[in-house]
This record gives sequence, C-alpha cells and structure tokens, in this order.
Amino acid sequence: MIDPIRRLLTEAGNAKQTRAFWQAATAILSDWVGGARVHLVYKGLNESGTVQAGATAKGGEPFIADYHDAEGRHVQATFRGLPDGFPSEALRSALEIATHLAVMVARRAGLERERRLGTFLVELSRWLLAAPERELLLRYTLQSVMSLVEAQGAFVALRQREGDALRIAATVGQCAELQGLEVGLTTSTTGRVVRTGEPLLTDNILAEPDAQPALNPAGTARGAMIAPLKTSSGVAGAVGVVRYEQAGAETAAPPAFGLVDLQYLAAVAAYIAGGLELSEAVTGARAAAERAHAMVDSSPLPLALVDRQGRVQQLNQAGCRLFGIATESQALGVHLEALGLSPSEISLHLVLARPQAGAPWHGRVLVTQPVGDRRICDCTITGLSGVGRDNLLVALYDRTDELRAQRELIAREKLATVGEIASGVAHEVNNPLAAIRMEAELLGRASKDPDTNTTAMTITREVDRAARIVRSLLRLARRADTTPTRVQINDLVHDVAEIRQRVLRADNVQFRTRLDQAAPAVLGLGQELQQVVINLVTNAEHVVKGRDPAVIQLTTQAREGWVRLVVEDSGPGIPVEIRGRIFDPFFTTKGPDEGTGLGLAICQRVVTEVGGKIWLEDSALGGARFVVEMPAAPEHVTPNAIG
Repeated sequence: MIDPIRRLLTEAGNAKQTRAFWQAATAILSDWVGGARVHLVYKGLNESGTVQAGATAKGGEPFIADYHDAEGRHVQATFRGLPDGFPSEALRSALEIATHLAVMVARRAGLERERRLGTFLVELSRWLLAAPERELLLRYTLQSVMSLVEAQGAFVALRQREGDALRIAATVGQCAELQGLEVGLTTSTTGRVVRTGEPLLTDNILAEPDAQPALNPAGTARGAMIAPLKTSSGVAGAVGVVRYEQAGAETAAPPAFGLVDLQYLAAVAAYIAGGLELSEAVTGARAAAERAHAMVDSSPLPLALVDRQGRVQQLNQAGCRLFGIATESQALGVHLEALGLSPSEISLHLVLARPQAGAPWHGRVLVTQPVGDRRICDCTITGLSGVGRDNLLVALYDRTDELRAQRELIAREKLATVGEIASGVAHEVNNPLAAIRMEAELLGRASKDPDTNTTAMTITREVDRAARIVRSLLRLARRADTTPTRVQINDLVHDVAEIRQRVLRADNVQFRTRLDQAAPAVLGLGQELQQVVINLVTNAEHVVKGRDPAVIQLTTQAREGWVRLVVEDSGPGIPVEIRGRIFDPFFTTKGPDEGTGLGLAICQRVVTEVGGKIWLEDSALGGARFVVEMPAAPEHVTPNAIG
C-alpha cells in the first residue's frame, strides 16, 4: 500500500484543481487493483463530480467503498473486477487518505483562487481610478473574470435608456455570439436579475423558466452565474459568466459554479458598476469641461488662467489676439510678463499675490505685443475656488480704441474751441500785426543805424511768425464750406513730391514715389487734402535734413474700397513715450521758429472728416511711417456728401 499512497501524495502536490486530483487518484487506485474498473463519485462543499478509470469491468460482484466526514464530504468508489482476496480494508483506507488529500488540494486551490481574485480586485480598483473608457473597462474585466472562475464565456448587459430591453454591451469567449443583441427585461433570465436585483446561480441556464434558447443556438450553455450591476441610481444591468459543454469531454455536464464563485462575481459586479458610474461621470465632466472651454474660448473678453507665479495654463482666442500670438500653445507655461503684460502702478508680483488674500485685484495694465503695438487694458485678477489655490483667472478689457476715441473727441473739442477763438480774434490780431510790420519796415528803411535795422528785422520776423500762427489756426478751425469733389490722391502726391524735390535738391534729400495707378479717387476738398500731404512731407523733411541717407518715400495703394497713402522717412523715428500726444494741437518737438504744433492735428481733422483714419507705425527705412486710409469716392457724387 506504500506505493499507491506515495503516488497519491505526489499527485496531491502537483494537482491545481480537485477534479484533476480525483482523476489521477482514480487511475492510481485502478492500477493498484490490477486495472479493475473504478467509478468514483465525490461530493464536497463547493465542488462535485464523477470520474472513471480502468478497463471494462469483468463479471463478478462490485465492491463499493464509502467515506464520509463531519463536514459533509462524501466519496464513493465502485470497483468492478477486483482480484480475488484483495483486502477491502486497504481500499477503504486508501479512499480515506485520498479524500483527505483532495481536501488539501481543494483548500490550496481555494486559497490560490482567493489570492488571484483578491489581487485582481485590488488591481481593478486601482485601474478604475484612471477612469478608462467603458468598452475597455468591460472587456478587460470580463476577460479576467472568465479566466479566474474557469468559464468559457462572459457578458455584460446594460439597461437601455428607453424601453423594456437590455443590450449586450460587451462579450468575451463563447458569448461573442450575443454581442449587440437586445434581451427582454421582462422575458429573460438576465432581465429577471436586473428587475429583482438578486444574483442567479444555476447548473443549467437553459432550464431556467425565462431562458431564451434563441440566444444560444448551439444549445451548449450550461452552468451560469449572473450578478446585478447596482449603481447609486438603480440597477444598470447585469454581468454573467457561462460554462459550456465541451466537445469530447467524458461527461456532458461541466462542473457547476459554487457559492464562493458567486460571491466573487458579485464583488466584481460592484466594481464594474462603480466603474460605469465613474466612466459616465468622467465623460460628463469632460463634456462639461469642453463646453466650458468652448464658451471661454468664444468669449470676446480676453481670459487667461494662470498659476500663482503668473505662468499661463489656459488662454482663449481673444487673449491670443490681445497678446499678438497665433495660438494658445505659444502662451502655455509662459509668464504674463514675458507675454508683455505689466501693471501701470504696481509690480506684477504684488498684483498676483493680492487675490490669494481674498479680494480680487482691479487695475489698469499695459500689454505690449511682439510687433511693438501697445494696448491699454482694464484688468481683474480673481482667485478661483474649487480648482486649486494656485489658479488665478485674469480677465482683460481692451480699452485702447475707446481711450483713443475719447482722446480724439477731446482733441476735436479743443479744435472747436481754438476755432471759435481764432475766428473771433483773427481779424483783430491781423490788423495790428499788419500795422506793426509796416512800421517796422519803414523804420528799417529810414534809419542808418545798424542796431535799429537789426531791431526792425527782428520785429518783422516775429510779426510774420505770429501771422503764420493765426493762419494755421484759421485752417485748423475751418469747416468744409464748399461742395466736395472727387480728388485723385495720386495727382496730389505727384505735385507735392515734384515741387518739394526741386526745393530740397541742394540738401540731398531723395524723394521716392510708388503710386498705384489703380487707386480710385476719394471724396473731399482738394485744397485740404493737399494740405495733409504737404504737412506730412514737411515733417519728414525736417527730420531727414543732414542725415545720410535722407529718404522720403510716398506710396499710394488701392485696398478694397479704400485708398491708402503712406509717408515714411529715414529719420530717427518718434520716441515711444510721446507717440500718444503727436496729434494733440500745439504739441511739437520743433523749435519756436520751426513749427506751431498744429500740422498733424490739421491732418487728423481733415482725414476724419472724409471718413478716414490716420496712424503712426515704424518704417522699414528707420524713421516714422504715417498711414492715411480714406474711403474711395462713389461713382456718383451727390451734393453735401460730407462737411
């Protein structure tokens, strides 16, 4: 008896499952008794089955050996064709030893399965935190569960939003034929589990009263477990695993699932339900975030999300336009200062620190674009709650155009005031000036004293300067009091350039003209528009004299219903700090004898009256570049179209 016991111990050490051990044990017992036929039936707490070994039974009475234990295990071995005189007690002892070894195998297998299932549940719980897509979650879980409980197929059926039906949303193994099918909520076994919320354990799924044989055309589905997917809002569906009859198996019925298997499936179902809720919540959150991002991105108000240090985390399209960049990616991770934002009265570091203390910060900032253009903005910086303490929302309101319009309005009001004053005093001033000049000329002619002659010339020069100021004031205040006509800007530019080029030839000033012959006419007063060209050219002459090279370039261009005039020079340019004042009346950088500070103010008034605009840029020649845009004249001019 020593040899069969040793073999039983060896098989018990190698066996992974109880059935595999009993199959080997039955073969060992058959060999021990000379190849007699052995039919063995075992019933345990969680597993039962039947195995056979040995040759075809010969005649004679069968010998039956039974073993029972206190925990309800029962093993019965029927021997047919035993050798004469074989000791029956030895068979019973061997059967008892085999039963104890089977218990050990079962416990070891159970512990291993519990370890694998426990490890799987831990991994599943961690994996769910990554919020995978629903289809990936279901397929991964089903594949793992099917392998762990030694099933041949698994499926998940989910409740439809409308109607009394379930849809098979995921399948693995031999359940693949069910993919996408609809299952009745009130007419199927799976539907019963969903309706009642109670799990199902069955040895034959096809024998259930509400089974649908059409869902298993091969008719080989047998043992099954189905567990409900319970979420916070109710039962969302069910998960099931199925064992199928295997072709060529010695027994038609596959081993049934046990209660322990059902407990594990119920635990997995809870994880799947939680994963579905999490996946749905993440999907909803992503959709909400995308909608919020779309709303922020389409907002006309420039908005930026930054961290506490001022590095950009998000920037909408209006913000990209304000900062003068093409895409949001150019700003991500970049500090606000590097993007050109600077507060007017306080450091940006202190500005960013204030919202951390509670109250938002409001103030005015300057945004300098990469091309050098500066935008004046009202700014509000708010600390955001619920998205992390290090996040700040920067909202900007570009007031540059508004402030420019206000400045132009003030300038026009100033001009109106100057015009009223000029109109009222021009004649009163001109008459005394004329008398003073005449007396000064007479004094100079009559006197032989050099000092007297010098004094008379000084008086004459100052009188002429005063007269020029009066005439400039009158031109500045004068409104269009004649009918506007179609004026060809090319002709004005050509005439002014030709005259001034001859005058400045001795100063080596080079005039360049680039005239677009397709440029249409504009509607205005020719004399005033000519004055615009003369004033811009005169300013350019003043800054290029004595420079090398001394270049003045005049360009015209047609631009879809507009005519553009550009006057640029190779001078030193206009300092940034005074650019905001160059169109103000009486503002000038020239000396007292060189200008009155009204030339650009007159240009702005004339251009505005014809519906155009004028602005300053940096020239590729190195100096200033004044751009004038005026609307093209209509084909048919009606009286009093402007003015």
